[in-house]
Amino acid sequence: MGERRSLRGRDYPGPVVVRFLAVAAASLLVAGCNGGTVDRHALTNDSATIDSIACEASLLASDISHGKTTTYFAREQAEELQIQSSNLADALATRPAVAAIERKVRKRSRDAARLATILSRLHDAPSDRLASARIAKRLMKLGRCS
Repeated sequence: MGERRSLRGRDYPGPVVVRFLAVAAASLLVAGCNGGTVDRHALTNDSATIDSIACEASLLASDISHGKTTTYFAREQAEELQIQSSNLADALATRPAVAAIERKVRKRSRDAARLATILSRLHDAPSDRLASARIAKRLMKLGRCS
């Protein structure tokens, strides 16, 4: 799993590592969206997933803005992250929630939907460096990235 590829002088994980990370992210998403009632624990997990997607997308947008990734990779990765955030938004919007946290659950659903919209813009213009720089900043704020 330690395979790495070089692109423009920068190391990127090989396909095995990328597949492993994709499976791990999907597992987290499925674990958070098990279809049951959203309680505090589930909300914490789902919120962490939203933040993680936003931070990963922010890194992607930053790489685009600096010309450090290919258009094809950017488009595909943005689409994958958009699908994940859209699915999470739908799940949080429709799953029943513990009454005490229902407003927070619905807010996080809106956050995930906003994330999906931003990722859709990134997908549609994967070579626009200026737009990607602005998107990276919005995503960092949305995901509370450090």
